[in-house]
Amino acid sequence: MGKNKKISSGVKVGLIAITINIITVAVYIYQTNLMQKQQHASVWPYLEWRIIYNQDDGVVLKVRNNGVGPAIINKAAIKLNNNPVPVLDSLFSKLLGTTQFPHLTAEVQNRVLPAGESINMIKVVDPKWAELLYAKVNESNFEMKICYESIYEDQWVCTGTIVKESRCN
Repeated sequence: MGKNKKISSGVKVGLIAITINIITVAVYIYQTNLMQKQQHASVWPYLEWRIIYNQDDGVVLKVRNNGVGPAIINKAAIKLNNNPVPVLDSLFSKLLGTTQFPHLTAEVQNRVLPAGESINMIKVVDPKWAELLYAKVNESNFEMKICYESIYEDQWVCTGTIVKESRCN
């Protein structure tokens, strides 16, 4: 009988040791998952775009990274009245009937935008053209989607000040 008790005690100790090991592994897995999420959050880019107009500075379509990490911009797609706009100058042709006016443009596609930085996609400082462009944009159905990712390849789509986690198609 004494021998059976020792075996029973040994089995009990073994089962307790295995249980402790399983719990320890589960805690390590949980901690690793938390650390990974924290790493991803520490470099989270957050893009927003807005059209800004005032009589002194003109009109600007500004894309800004308000996040804490760089935004790798994959795609930028503009639609005007539900029709795709392949290049910025064709936007001006559709809205104003011309591209022959003083303006600056910059593509954002295939660029990296550091945290806290911005890009002026469109800038028109001439008061006459700025007011006209701003009025025409507001009269139309202007849409822009920017698909971007973090250095960990997490992806989002920005449609102005609204950002949703989404794969870039």
